[in-house]
Amino acid sequence: MGSKTTVLDKQLADISFSIIMANYNSSEYVEQSIKSVINQTYENWELIIVDDCSTDNSREVIENYTVHNKIELFKTRKNLGYSGALKLGISKSRNKVIGILDSDDALHSKALDVMARSYKLYSNYGFIYSTMWRCNENLEARKVDKTIRKIDVNKSHWLINPPVSHFKTFKKEFYGKTKGFEIAQKKSVDRDIIYKLSEVTQFKFINKPLYYYREHQQGISQGSNEFGTKFYSYRAKLNAYKRRLNTNLPNFKYKNLRIIYYYNIVFYRVFKFFINIFLKLHIDLLIDKLLLLIPNKTLRNKLIIFKNRYIDIFG
Repeated sequence: MGSKTTVLDKQLADISFSIIMANYNSSEYVEQSIKSVINQTYENWELIIVDDCSTDNSREVIENYTVHNKIELFKTRKNLGYSGALKLGISKSRNKVIGILDSDDALHSKALDVMARSYKLYSNYGFIYSTMWRCNENLEARKVDKTIRKIDVNKSHWLINPPVSHFKTFKKEFYGKTKGFEIAQKKSVDRDIIYKLSEVTQFKFINKPLYYYREHQQGISQGSNEFGTKFYSYRAKLNAYKRRLNTNLPNFKYKNLRIIYYYNIVFYRVFKFFINIFLKLHIDLLIDKLLLLIPNKTLRNKLIIFKNRYIDIFG
């Protein structure tokens, strides 16, 4: 048994990870996220951080770690959104396997070791994911997420609500066969890329919690952002349905998508029309300036929630 392990260890050398982190105003949490990568027992990795025009001191926190030769920081000139930042990060990556780590979460110290061994054992799989710990705001583990489970991408039953979440990793060669992350997909980004990758490769589930998911009000799919996340999950489903038409890929049943068509064609266009008027009045820029001037934290948070819920989602 020992000799087999030794052989496998030697074979792991060619499994290299690019961990992509999109950061926006996560100064409270980003250091803990970075340290969780530095503390990995598996050492063949690079960490690419894309700061998406943060207005807090996130960049300063991150820059303290760029002395590490495996960590790179890229700064966007304009706000690209979560999906756009991930797309940029992957374009800068050099390694074979991509892993996604949010700037307010953390990895288990053996996460990359487990994934590297999994890619070696299941070499025909292009997407390998695990389950995760659900944590409080202090990243104290509360429970393992039991909703994340194995799927068969050759079946259709999982499409309506994919039971796939963190820790997500995938081979860059298969990512290159899709349209990848899209700036227009402002929320429900994970669902969109899961659909795309399931169209080009097989998925493997590792039933170990390798990721610490922080639950807090400002999380990208939590709290006030739920409104936008639901809308964009419909968008991801609709696009997946269209891509799968006239192929051998399993697809949604049309009856499950009628409400999505209605949501996309009627609600989205009407709502976006009014938001575009709002943007032309530069209300979003005014809010950004007010955030810099208002000392009251409660009022600042209310303005941030308003901007996240309506302006950033549909603008």
